[in-house]
Amino acid sequence: MNDEIKKAVQKSHTALQEAHPKERAAFKPLLLSNPNYFGNLAESTFTPILPICCNTHYESLGCVGYQPQQEYLEAVVYIYQPSGYGSDICGLGSTEYVRFYLSFDNGATWDDQGMTSFQAHNLPEGTDGGKRLEYAVSLPVDPKRKLCFLNHLILVRAILSWNNPPPPNQPNWKPVWGNVRQETIQVEPRRWFLGATDFAAAKVKLPPNIAEILDLETPIPTKMKSLGAVELSALYKDKGVPVHRFAFKELSAFTSGQTTLSAEAFTKFLPGIQINPDINDLLFPKTDGDTSFEELKCIGLDPNTPDTLVGVLQVKKSSGFSGGPCTDGSREYVTFWADFDGNGSLETCLGTASVRVYDLANIPPEGVYYAVRLPVDLSQYRQHCKKGPRVVRIRAILSWNVAVACANPNQVPTWGNREETLINIAPSAQTPAGKIAILGGIPVGHIHNVTGLTTATAVFATNNLPPDSLGRPCPFAARITVQGLPIVGYSYIVEASQDGSLWTPVLTDLIVTDQFGNTSPHKANAVTKRFDYLPFTQNAGIVLAQWHTTGDARWYVRLSTYDGGGILQGTDTHVIQLDNTWPEVSIDITSGAGNCGKFQPGTVLSGNFIARDDYLGNYSLGVEPAVNDPGEAIPNPSSGLVQTALTPGDAWTLDTTGMQPCGYVIRVVAVDRAIVNSQGVGHVSPDSAGFCLEEAE
Repeated sequence: MNDEIKKAVQKSHTALQEAHPKERAAFKPLLLSNPNYFGNLAESTFTPILPICCNTHYESLGCVGYQPQQEYLEAVVYIYQPSGYGSDICGLGSTEYVRFYLSFDNGATWDDQGMTSFQAHNLPEGTDGGKRLEYAVSLPVDPKRKLCFLNHLILVRAILSWNNPPPPNQPNWKPVWGNVRQETIQVEPRRWFLGATDFAAAKVKLPPNIAEILDLETPIPTKMKSLGAVELSALYKDKGVPVHRFAFKELSAFTSGQTTLSAEAFTKFLPGIQINPDINDLLFPKTDGDTSFEELKCIGLDPNTPDTLVGVLQVKKSSGFSGGPCTDGSREYVTFWADFDGNGSLETCLGTASVRVYDLANIPPEGVYYAVRLPVDLSQYRQHCKKGPRVVRIRAILSWNVAVACANPNQVPTWGNREETLINIAPSAQTPAGKIAILGGIPVGHIHNVTGLTTATAVFATNNLPPDSLGRPCPFAARITVQGLPIVGYSYIVEASQDGSLWTPVLTDLIVTDQFGNTSPHKANAVTKRFDYLPFTQNAGIVLAQWHTTGDARWYVRLSTYDGGGILQGTDTHVIQLDNTWPEVSIDITSGAGNCGKFQPGTVLSGNFIARDDYLGNYSLGVEPAVNDPGEAIPNPSSGLVQTALTPGDAWTLDTTGMQPCGYVIRVVAVDRAIVNSQGVGHVSPDSAGFCLEEAE
């Protein structure tokens, strides 16, 4: 079935549902009069008037997938109708909300991951005559990763709701306009081994002599082996994986002239592997690629900053992907083209995105859904809204393990398929809704939308260094700097709220740096309480606000942008977890004379120490002054990554054999993982206890 027929059939399904245009136009007032007017609330004292729950006449979720290496959930939303979205392209339109949930126990419970959205408009140019527009939404997440030999399949649920945001922590909530999709996705394996944690999880107890010599708190990188055709031939014996699948890379390299091997030498390179006489027809299909292993299901444009083309693909089989999660697996490549001039030639190759996939045990009959993401710069193709919408045809080709040539938008892949769609490029007059790009020194894409903590892949925006070397979640403390791109001629206000309803403006005077390194003050308007956006030349650091925080609560931070006439153009809200409390520390000597006591060299001192914090980075124990030889005066333990027990804490010992007679302190230092003042990491808390070593008279 070609793309045009398939989409016409899909759109005809939506026509079976009534449009209800009057109720659509009066949606919000009707909800105010009766929250259950449309009968979508499972538990409500209000009587439904027009039960049309999950109406997809206007929009529907087409696909849901996950990019496991980049840790982004993706959903593609179909927009079917030429009207019903509030306004044309020059207006605000209406909002399509998508909330995501993850389940790690096969759907018994669901964890809210947060919500994202985009603006839809009345666009007959992309929806008349059986056509549809396809948008995408993206949400960074941080699911727990496991070692490669464990199960990595979890469930994702997405709820699409027009003009009415799905409430948090209600995974079974049904929308009035929109629908729900649920798929299986794969979490990327953890590529490092944590001795203490992983041995405990596996209920493995090391012999004491081994445990003493291993540093169980230091992560050990794991290997990712790439399997060749000969190894894969043995792996896939009797599993129905054909030669031109597991040896596809090698065969493609030979047929395309990318190897200097002769045919005889090449066959010796693949000993014992029989090449099908029809190999040319198998490698170069004339019409459609083979979709028995994977298939590209949806493509769309995420119009949020930055514009990103998204593809969602389905992996259908458990074998045939060049090895399991402990190997390097294989790649699914998706290359995108655009027909910007409308002549049908698809002359512009926008680039190729990829996702790594593996052989997976226990794959469900519905398959596993992945996503690819390709950020694109569409600024040169925008036009003013008064010229009408900019609807552009997009083609994407999925090709397994070898990307199709960017120069050939008509290439038929061996393994994969082609999808086409229409996207709408936001007009130049509609790129104004400002965004927060960096919050507390961390790009907002690396801050979890629900927890407000950094994700495992987080790095500082200024130096690309991780706030925590182990990828553990980090909170924020002290001064939070808010940064975002300027929209010259517009103004903005940054506000903070603990409950999402009562907002406090952040009006701290700023010191901004221009392109030559000079600084100058920047203040909010005394009447409107808004700051003017400054161009890059005057604000090279793109600093929008600086919020001096206190306490340990989770807060919302909102940026609201206004045009030159003071009309609100849009908002951008993020969640951030604060931690302004220093770690709790103490240390005591409980043996002998105790704190400040006198001991003879050779005595084994002992005591208890506390190093606790909800976000502990590490603790260390040491003896000062450092007047002894290496290997001496080392407490046990000397360091750790996990907080100690509550009072009286954990035990420590110090063998003073070989230590010089002297006055000493044993010191404990705990450091948390809080990102302090948007640039450094850790509140440092020390404590110490003194003792004296003196020879017996």
